[in-house]
Amino acid sequence: MKDRENVKVESYHWDKQCSSGKKQSPITLTPDTSEGKTFPPFTFDGYDQLYNANIKNNGHTAVVNLETSKRPMLAGGGLDGVYVLDSFHFHWGSEHLEGDKRYAGEIHLVHYSNKYKDLSQALTVGRVAVLGVFLYLSPDDYEDLAPIITAVRQIQQQKVRLNVPVAIQRLELDDFLPHDRAGFYRYEGSLTTPNCTEGVTWTVFTNGLPISSHQLRTFTQLTTEENTLLTTNYRPVQELNDRVVYLKVSEMDSAADFVTAATSFKVLTLVAILINLF
Repeated sequence: MKDRENVKVESYHWDKQCSSGKKQSPITLTPDTSEGKTFPPFTFDGYDQLYNANIKNNGHTAVVNLETSKRPMLAGGGLDGVYVLDSFHFHWGSEHLEGDKRYAGEIHLVHYSNKYKDLSQALTVGRVAVLGVFLYLSPDDYEDLAPIITAVRQIQQQKVRLNVPVAIQRLELDDFLPHDRAGFYRYEGSLTTPNCTEGVTWTVFTNGLPISSHQLRTFTQLTTEENTLLTTNYRPVQELNDRVVYLKVSEMDSAADFVTAATSFKVLTLVAILINLF
C-alpha cells in the first residue's frame, strides 16, 4: 500500500528549485519557537461581494476562479502594497503543520501585487502573497462550503474532464476566511507545487474554518491525470533552514488565554482554601 503522503509527490516532477531551494513551503509552524511581531491589520476590498465563479479539477487540486473583471484586493498585514486575488484552491490534509498536528485541510488564497499584470509576472520578481486557512474536522457541515461541495460532486457525477470548469453562483470570499483574522504566522516561502517558485509571502491564520468528514470525503473522490483517486494532495513539510517565522497573536486569542488562565487560578485558589479548611 502506498504511503498516503506520497500520493501527491509521485504525481509531480519535484526537480529544480523544488529540490534545491532553501526557502520552500510548506513548513512546520510552532508557536513556541516563532518570533512575536506586531503587524497592522489587513484590509479586504471586495471580499464581502457576491461573485459568479468556476471550479475545476486540474488533477492535483480543486481550484476556484472568479468570473469578474474587478478582482478582490488585499492590503495591510505587513504586506508591501496592494495584492490582487488570482484564485484559491484546496488541500485535503493540511500542507502546513502546527506543531505535530496536521489539520483536515487547508485553503490557499493566492494573490499577486497589483503592480504586475498577472500571477506569472509577479512570480518572477517575488511579489506573491498567499493566505492559508486551516480546515478542522467538525461534526456538522460547514454551510458556506456547500456551493464548492456541490460543484465538486458535479465534477465527479458527470465525469467532467480535467481542467473543464464547472459554474458556481453567488460565492462570497469572506466565507473562506476565519472571522478573526488578527492572529497569523508569517514567513517567506514558495509555491507548494512545481516549479516551487520562491519569493512567496505566506500568511497562515491561527484561526481556521470547520469542515465535516462528509464534506472532506467529497474532495478525496476527485481523480488524478492517471484516473486514480486523489486521496490526499499535500506536499510534505520542508526544512526551515535559516528562516524566521513570525507570529502575531490575535487580541481575541489573548483575551481567551487570559480568561482561561484567570479561571485556572481561581480554581487552584479554591482548592487550596478547601484543603486548608479540611
